[in-house]
Amino acid sequence: MILAKRRIFVIEDDMPARAVMQAFLEQAGATVGFDRWGRDTTERLRTFAPVDVLLLDLMLPNGVTGFEIFAEIRAAPEFSNLPIIAVSAMDRDLALPLTRSQGFAGFIPKPIQMRSFARQVAKILSGGQVWGDYD
Repeated sequence: MILAKRRIFVIEDDMPARAVMQAFLEQAGATVGFDRWGRDTTERLRTFAPVDVLLLDLMLPNGVTGFEIFAEIRAAPEFSNLPIIAVSAMDRDLALPLTRSQGFAGFIPKPIQMRSFARQVAKILSGGQVWGDYD
């Protein structure tokens, strides 16, 4: 299994999208934790730790953005080097320059693709890059 023994934390407010991601990640062998709203994320990460990678939606409810959550996580010393992957339906022309400049580890567009999602996450975990590709 491509993500065996990997611990992946997902911040996603859309329940159907979360269920799909969880199914694909667990099928690939990962242990998955979640936060729906992006509140108290750093504390939830500490509870779930160790974390291999965080998957972060960029568009969250109540005016919160994934970019704000990213900055909050990066401010915690124990998560300053945690790979964070944006998983979003945000327009790629806007999202790619912003995620790259802020230091995200990659960008996976929504809707996620069953055939390639776990492989994309594994590629980033092994030091590769995924920036808006479906494969």
